[in-house]
Parts: sequence; structure tokens; C-alpha cells
Amino acid sequence: MKNKPVYIIYFVLFAVLLVLDRVFKNLVMTNMQVGDALPSEEAFFAIRYTINTGVSFSLFSGFPNVLIIIQGALFVAVSIACFLTYKRRRHPVLQAGLVWIVSGGAGNLIDRIMYGHVIDFISFGSFPVWNFADMCIVGGCILIGIYLLLLHDRRAETGADAGADSDTDADAQL
Repeated sequence: MKNKPVYIIYFVLFAVLLVLDRVFKNLVMTNMQVGDALPSEEAFFAIRYTINTGVSFSLFSGFPNVLIIIQGALFVAVSIACFLTYKRRRHPVLQAGLVWIVSGGAGNLIDRIMYGHVIDFISFGSFPVWNFADMCIVGGCILIGIYLLLLHDRRAETGADAGADSDTDADAQL
């Protein structure tokens, strides 16, 4: 029996996460001015509309074209990793983590290309403001960490052949 085309599930996940990112950012951009915070500036949690011309924690601000090239290259590299791991290791946790990272990277790359900066709006206390795409990237890294620390080690202990079977079994469950 042929394997089901599970990659469609990953494509749909990518599209849903990217659309959510665009919707949230568009809601903020159309209903707020840069610097606005809801409910207030003093609130521990707020929707705070900011722009970030750099990367994490505003590092490398002032280099928009370089950041577009670097982020574009990373987007391509992780997309290729998604394809290659799908061909070799069809584990849903690993694949979902990679898809989350790609969708978050795509959301922020779209911002950089369209506006020259990234739209950030989620604020917790004194932590830097971030966005839904950043959440996807961090969530994807956590999923890959779970895969590497918990799932991959268990397969390595049972041998390479058993690991390949468990990947196929994981796909069959989807």
C-alpha cells in the first residue's frame, strides 16, 4: 500500500500559520498607530505596535537589504531541510517543527520585503516586543528540541532499522 500524501498536511499547516500571522499584523497596522499599546503602556501584557528594523532584540538594525538576503537564504535552507527530512525521516514532530519555523520565517520575510521592517505587537512585561511569526519560530525550535531529545534518542537506542519503521508508523497515524 502506498504512503498517504502527508506532505499536504504540512503545506496546509504552513498556509494556516502564515495567514494567521498576516491577519494579526494587518489588524494591528489598520487599528493602531506605531507606539500605541492596548490596554495601556503600564500593563504587563499588551498589544504594543512596534516596528523592528533589525533581528532579535533589534540587533543589526540599519541593514535592511542584508537582512532580507540573509533571511531569504535561511528561508530557502530550512525549506530544503523540510523537503529532505520528509524524504528521509517522516516524523510528524520533526516535520511540524520545521514547518512552524518556515512559516514564521516567511511571515517576517514578507514584512521585510513589503515594509523594510518587521511588525511586532506582543508585549509581556519588560521582555522585547515580538509577533506571531516569532512565536512560530520559537515553537518550531521547541518541537525540534523535543524530537531530538526525546524521540530521536529512543529510536537511536533501538537501531537504525527500527527507527525507519517508527517513522513510517508515525506517518500512518496521521
